[in-house]
Amino acid sequence: MNKWLCLGVLGVLAACDAPQAPVVTGPDGQPRIQISTSGLTCYETRCLDINPAARSVRMIGNRTTRIPGNIDVSSGSVTPAEFRRLGEVASLAGGMGSRGDRG
Repeated sequence: MNKWLCLGVLGVLAACDAPQAPVVTGPDGQPRIQISTSGLTCYETRCLDINPAARSVRMIGNRTTRIPGNIDVSSGSVTPAEFRRLGEVASLAGGMGSRGDRG
């Protein structure tokens, strides 16, 4: 029991150490989250693997899914509301992570 408690605490601490994506001001004056091209894009408490070229998004442990058509990722950034929406879409994909994507 004690071992599981320690692992849980370590998991929470590891989640808190995720580097946050830079937030910049877009041309419209809104804050925008820059998408990482070399790994996960983390904002607040969520990390997503966003691929603008393939228009896909994946949450760790879930399958890759398409980015909704109304979210433009071609600029390399998204608004906080769009990032939250991408998180919802990625969490609904379910599955077995990247292995499940191949089959």
